[in-house]
Amino acid sequence: MLRIRDPLHGTVAMSETEEKLLDCQQMQRLRGIRQLATAYLVYPGANHTRFEHSIGTLFLADKMCRELKLDEEKTAKVRAAALLHDIGHVSFSHEAESVLKHRIGTHEEIGREMMLRCDIADVLSHEFSPREIADLCHKPLGEIITSDIGADRMDYLLRDSHYTGVAYGVIDSERICGSLALSPKGLMLRERGLEAGEGLLVARFTMFSTVYLHKTVRIASRMLQQAITLSLGDKTLAADDFLLLSDAQALDALACSPQAAPYVRRLKQRVLFKKAASIPMAALKGGAAKAERELSEKCGCTVLIDVPALSAKTGIMLERKNEKVALLAHESELVAALVAMQSRRLEALAICEEKHVKKVAAAAKRMFV
Repeated sequence: MLRIRDPLHGTVAMSETEEKLLDCQQMQRLRGIRQLATAYLVYPGANHTRFEHSIGTLFLADKMCRELKLDEEKTAKVRAAALLHDIGHVSFSHEAESVLKHRIGTHEEIGREMMLRCDIADVLSHEFSPREIADLCHKPLGEIITSDIGADRMDYLLRDSHYTGVAYGVIDSERICGSLALSPKGLMLRERGLEAGEGLLVARFTMFSTVYLHKTVRIASRMLQQAITLSLGDKTLAADDFLLLSDAQALDALACSPQAAPYVRRLKQRVLFKKAASIPMAALKGGAAKAERELSEKCGCTVLIDVPALSAKTGIMLERKNEKVALLAHESELVAALVAMQSRRLEALAICEEKHVKKVAAAAKRMFV
């Protein structure tokens, strides 16, 4: 049995099949995919990868299975699905996926196909049905991984908090794992875990405002997305290329694109665009692309608009002692207030080169206020 030392969870034991899955090329590639893409430009410690997050997700999924008293066969299936849940990520993860998903699909769709072919399917087939593992995340049992209180979310909050040095992502994973119930409809939180569930959502919302939606992180991400779009446009890169490259390799490849190269230079040298204006989401009635074109034409310079990719909704179900089941947001005033606050805070950003900030700000004010 393989034993791996993880900085968050301590020793993580891996079965022979899981060790073979780790050695597959698709898993090893995740060593080069940062969990937080461009956040290292703001938080220098944020260099952790999808590889270690996958191991952490397996650890927490196993813990949840034990607390739910699932049998060894179901636990082994959940562990395998947890380990493989991120294999479909392209370079730069979600930041690039927002550009590429219309061409090659989401990371969930890509990951499912990977589990059904090549060496991953061969390894899985020694112990499982590859299709059963690939489809697990769409079944109630898979909510152990994918739920708002699932292993994936808990590990990335804990891990992102640890590596960014931001204390807001600390959650009581022990209490959450010990307060779960699994029904045919999916994963639920028992009433005794109410405060721990509230704490998870407080951590999530705070990490979004502090780290994931940090102004400079958003600016760097939008510049990266523009570089990817331009490289596809001039055919320097194809969408499928981002399934083969690490972040570093993809950035070097983007530098070969005549149109994307200026953005890559800026990212590598950390000479980023600046915020010119905040735009209410309701004001973007014609979409961000239309607003970008209009602002760029009016100002005679490149203006990019970043739209936050965050839903303020939460799907955590709470089981009361009287067996009544309801959304946690409906049962907790704290969660309801957090959801409302997040909705009010969401704004798009208009960004441009520093020398153009004043004129872009004035034009944006005329257009959107």
